Amino acid sequence: MELTPFGSVDATSLRWLRRGERPLAFDLLAGDSPLGSLQWNEPGGTRAKATTSAASWTLKRIGFLNPRVTARVEGSDANAAQLTVHLNYHRIELAGGAAYRFHRAGVLVPAWKVYRDAGEEILHVEPVREGRTLAGGAVISPSSAAQLPEFPLLVVLSWYFIALAWFEDEAIASLEAPDSGPSPATAAPD
Repeated sequence: MELTPFGSVDATSLRWLRRGERPLAFDLLAGDSPLGSLQWNEPGGTRAKATTSAASWTLKRIGFLNPRVTARVEGSDANAAQLTVHLNYHRIELAGGAAYRFHRAGVLVPAWKVYRDAGEEILHVEPVREGRTLAGGAVISPSSAAQLPEFPLLVVLSWYFIALAWFEDEAIASLEAPDSGPSPATAAPD
């Protein structure tokens, strides 16, 4: 599939669509134009490959208690970007020195935002679900942000993090026992 360059479409309104289950994969679209893809290497793993017309990156999560996500240009040993997890926000740092904040849009809102430290919003990413399944996501950005050279990497890195967190939550939820009502010890007496 031939990928369309970000600069040749209106990149202010994009969407991720789930393409596959095994391996897990998403396509990034602007209207009907394919801009990129994100595919995990193996089920349950954290390694993935993202491809756009500009570059291909390998992504992975490192660590458990203090996790971080790295993105490397395919074939390189150096990080092109790193997302570090903090208590109330996350930080995306690019190899060239630019840095962005990444956090939930609100406590009850499943959307995420990427913005500059000065407060300028770069991305608004909202997951779309079908039942408990992550079906895709909407990516909204101002036209000035869509022109940034690092824009494709920010779109890919933020979606990778959101999707990985979603799948980890799904895995935990599947291990929980179904609610079968009160236990005999807590049931009301007759």
